[in-house]
Amino acid sequence: MNGKGASAQDNGSALYVPVAYRAEDPVQIVRSYPFAQLISEGLHATATPLLLDEQDSEMNMVGHISRANPHAAKLQKSQDVLAIFTGPHAYISPRSYLERPSVPTWNYVLAHVRGHLVPVTKPDEVLAILHQSVKHFEAGDQSRWRMDDAPPGKIDSLLGGIVTFRIKVTSIAGATKLSQIQPAGDRGRIIDELLRCPQTQDLGHIMLDYYADRSDASG
Repeated sequence: MNGKGASAQDNGSALYVPVAYRAEDPVQIVRSYPFAQLISEGLHATATPLLLDEQDSEMNMVGHISRANPHAAKLQKSQDVLAIFTGPHAYISPRSYLERPSVPTWNYVLAHVRGHLVPVTKPDEVLAILHQSVKHFEAGDQSRWRMDDAPPGKIDSLLGGIVTFRIKVTSIAGATKLSQIQPAGDRGRIIDELLRCPQTQDLGHIMLDYYADRSDASG
């Protein structure tokens, strides 16, 4: 998560991030890990994929949830919402801290997106968002599925069962807690530990990439 050029920045988000852990490109976190927790007023929450829509001059997100979900009835126009995007994360054992002994910690990648909800109800706009989402998530697969591949009438029969929306983004804040304040030797041991375990290898590779172009990576 070492990209540059975020097109939206944190504008007073309530996300607490110590300076050392502030993500350089929180938008890239959202792109990389699009399955989010959508939270609206009243602490209603739903896990759903949300896709950045950067076709216009302002940044939006698009998504949908099941109309049968009680949360759907709570989504109102102009309502403030929060979407939490979580990337790889892992427990860090004190056994890696030899140069600077410490206590257990946790490394992680995440982003918070805040914005205003805009319901999408016109059938052509709903279909456009669905086409956009399928095209995005099927990209890179030579045998990718298209909405036209659905059984005849299947898509039309499902449209009434979803609530589709845009989120007008007001702020994006991110955190990449990757042992930045630890000595290089301890960071190296942490990376080795993460790479040994299949469940934490993704985070280990993120740390490798993060420090690859930094002059202080070796001390």
